[in-house]
This record gives sequence, C-alpha cells and structure tokens, in this order.
Amino acid sequence: MSTTTSPLQRFFRGGKAGPLLVAAFAVVAVLLLLGYYLYPHYGRAYGEQIPFNRAMFGAAIQQPIAFSHRLHVTDKKIDCMYCHSTAERSLNAGMPSARKCLGCHDHIIPEHQEIQKLRAFVAAGQDIPWVRVYYNPDHVFFPHYRHLGKGVKCQECHGEVERVDQLRQSTFYMGFCLSCHEQRNAPRTCVACHQ
Repeated sequence: MSTTTSPLQRFFRGGKAGPLLVAAFAVVAVLLLLGYYLYPHYGRAYGEQIPFNRAMFGAAIQQPIAFSHRLHVTDKKIDCMYCHSTAERSLNAGMPSARKCLGCHDHIIPEHQEIQKLRAFVAAGQDIPWVRVYYNPDHVFFPHYRHLGKGVKCQECHGEVERVDQLRQSTFYMGFCLSCHEQRNAPRTCVACHQ
C-alpha cells in the first residue's frame, strides 16, 4: 500500500521551512483582511451586493449611460436631492434632465464617452431613456414627499445605492411596506397606500 501526499500536504510539511511558510501565509492573510477593513473602497461592489434585504432585487440593469451613484454620491459628495429634486415636494423623486447633468459635465470630463452620449441625447432633443429600476405596483400610492417629511431616509427603501455603480432592479411588495409601517407606528389601513 503506497501512501502519497498531495502537493498541499508537502507544502505544509516542508521540513525546516514548513513552519515559516505557515507563519508567512498567516501574516499575509491577516494583512489582506486588515487592508480590506482599512480601505473598503478598494472592494467596491458593482451592484452585486447591495446590503439591503427587505425588497426583491433582480439583475443589475444596463442603462443607456453608465451612471455611478457611488462616484457621484460617495466620492463627489453630491446630495440625492440635487438630482432627484422633486422628491421632497411631489409623489415622484424625479429624474434629472440631461441638461442638468450637462450643467456640471460641460466643465467636468466633457470629452468622456458617456458624456458624449449624454450630449447626443440633448442634441437630438430626447430625454435619456433610463431603464426603470424600482417598481411599485400601479395600485400603490407612494408619495415620496410624505415619507421624506417623516424622516425616512432614501436608503431605507432604495438600499445603499451610494455604494454601487450599477443598480439592481427592485420590486417592492406589500410585506415590505407593512413591516416598515409597523416599525414606525405608521398607518396600516388599506386606504393609507391604496387610494
């Protein structure tokens, strides 16, 4: 009966060098973990891991223009309400016009290929055909202004979009809304959401 050892077993039993190799491996592992902890922005998600588990998330959505919430909100410190300017006073959060985007991007990276796409929509007199990401059923009444006025943060419904480059499709179901209303002692009658 022959006893063969695997390359991994030979590595760890490497004679005099074996304990040094194990120690070196442990040090490298600790340094990698420490680096990930100290510099989390190097491990940014590209939409795969939105840390939010109360809505149904689908696949990451390809948009007509590659827009990164992480870049604009986290890196450049642009407030959500700058682009979604109607959220505090209307039912919908609103989408910024292409001209609003060019207010910055006529001066900031104006020759970037994604900015050129943006400029082409403006030149053609077209709105950007964004693919819808967040869905509520048509029979649900959801006023953004009322929720923001009660102190609900964008992230509570939309997840931590400021951490991702590419959003994932999301559908909100009744249980999602009811659990939030229950936690906040908000109305849970039918007409509160179905008008």
